[in-house]
Amino acid sequence: MNNLEVTSRILNTLKSLSKDNRTPRRYVLKVAQEKAKFLIGQKLGESSLYREQNLYSTLECMEMEKADLIKCPIIEFRSCKQLMRSKKQLPELIHSKYGASVKEVTSLDGEFLLLPITPYQYRLNKQRKDGLKGENFFYIKDNYLYIPELEVKMVQVVLITQDLYDLEECSECKDNSCKSVWDYEFICSDKLLEVVLQETLKEVSMTKQIQADQNPNLNEGT
Repeated sequence: MNNLEVTSRILNTLKSLSKDNRTPRRYVLKVAQEKAKFLIGQKLGESSLYREQNLYSTLECMEMEKADLIKCPIIEFRSCKQLMRSKKQLPELIHSKYGASVKEVTSLDGEFLLLPITPYQYRLNKQRKDGLKGENFFYIKDNYLYIPELEVKMVQVVLITQDLYDLEECSECKDNSCKSVWDYEFICSDKLLEVVLQETLKEVSMTKQIQADQNPNLNEGT
């Protein structure tokens, strides 16, 4: 179900409940996405969504560049021999107690699989006798992807995001076809979709009711 279908379903229900059909479609989409993001974040924290492949999108070509070690906002990475940072920010991610909704990061040829790590874990690993030998890691801060101790120009990222338009904009090998925001899939678990729709309808209806109460002379027929 794409964004247009989701918002149309909610707006059609609203029209059956009220003559007032002036609810902005973009507002409805924003509310629905926020509801879905909250519920997906909860389920990711329970580790119950990782098998739902329809939730995941692939950022095919994320370009990386050398980061300034002195200015790096991550203190633990300032001692790296080399540090790569994505040229562009990742699209908005969903966060849970396990971190950002990035499933995996790999080199384009599949030679390297990068594992998520926190700065604290990175510092502890460097203090180990065998150091970081044979292991590659990534970390996300301010929606930038950081890769310590590995020079790689381009990576592939598998993640969950509702901003599929921004996802394509991040990619250096993006599809240049002109797609509207309404053409993109609405990212939500199938088992959560009905709850999202009902919760969105409830919030939008409540907002409309508050507006009506604040404007008692409002003629819904106009």
